Amino acid sequence: CLPQLTSAVGVKEFVFAMCEPERNPSPPPEFVEAEKTFEAVRIGDTVFSQRWVFQCLLKAIKAAENENISREGEELPSEEEVVELDREIEEELCTLWDMAANSDVAHFLHEFKAVEIFLQIISTSKSPRLVEILIGILGNMAVFPDLSLALSQEESLLQMAMQLLGGTDTPTLLQVLRLCHTCLSNEESLPLWLQAIHSSDSCLSGITFILENSINEELLKVTLQVLDCVLDEDAELCALCVNENFIDAVFTAASYLSSRGKYDFLGAFWHLLHVMDFETDAKKLILPRNEKLESLLVDWLQGQEGSPLPARDHWRTLGSAVTLVSSLRQATGSQVKDDDLYGMLKETFSALQEMAGRSAVI
Repeated sequence: CLPQLTSAVGVKEFVFAMCEPERNPSPPPEFVEAEKTFEAVRIGDTVFSQRWVFQCLLKAIKAAENENISREGEELPSEEEVVELDREIEEELCTLWDMAANSDVAHFLHEFKAVEIFLQIISTSKSPRLVEILIGILGNMAVFPDLSLALSQEESLLQMAMQLLGGTDTPTLLQVLRLCHTCLSNEESLPLWLQAIHSSDSCLSGITFILENSINEELLKVTLQVLDCVLDEDAELCALCVNENFIDAVFTAASYLSSRGKYDFLGAFWHLLHVMDFETDAKKLILPRNEKLESLLVDWLQGQEGSPLPARDHWRTLGSAVTLVSSLRQATGSQVKDDDLYGMLKETFSALQEMAGRSAVI
């Protein structure tokens, strides 16, 4: 049964009607009046009306309800069975997903208690596609700082995100981690997510599993970004990650991305290892992988379009990588050697000095 939603337009009564097992979901009079009210009211400067959004929400509710209604001669789906989302509903919800990136639409959804509806549907739905879309909508809403904080204050949303990180559906995981990253990037909502991760028994293990096993490039990228945010802000969580399994998983993900030429996706990898080396005793775990690390840096430098000097927005990555590699070489007592990495870094810093000289003249 879906939650008791509070709204002046009769949503609560409509949901109650849908939840009664012996009754067809007939809209109450209040709902009919609400449709008339919404019909001519557009949301901000968009071409979409409040009525259209209202109908999308109701279709999502009906889709979830219909998962548990068997057609004549058919059995109800089992707990493990995947339910396909109706194509028409999918298309409309995808449009709403896109529109949720608009501030007016996002705030209207929040005002209309859409988050409560989504969370209840997500908790019961057997349709991975429906769950993916609804989390994607929440992720777009979270782009706006005030909504990021409002969503993060919903304890049930945080619990839902932590639980879903233990899942195996790649599109859903991608949207969950994008939602996490968006909220972790907001100073006000950041502490709430860090606390949720602390309280979760499975979050870090779920993330480790993704790094070890996923071959989805976008999923690996956002997973590393989430880890970078978390480890950079929370020393205790950073210390928890100092173990062979975690370090192996991080290197596995980075090696795969590098092999696919996704060098731009590795910024978070270099920074989070730099943070772990600085904040913890992770050096002893990274040292045996130093040769692989230097190979990854060579590949990264070769993959930069502005070689020998990377684009300015990659300088942070370069700084983290060079600091980390230098620290490891010092730890092993290695002498500076004229190898590929040394030669490339020498060219890079020569180009940087030349640029600095030109700037000084100007």
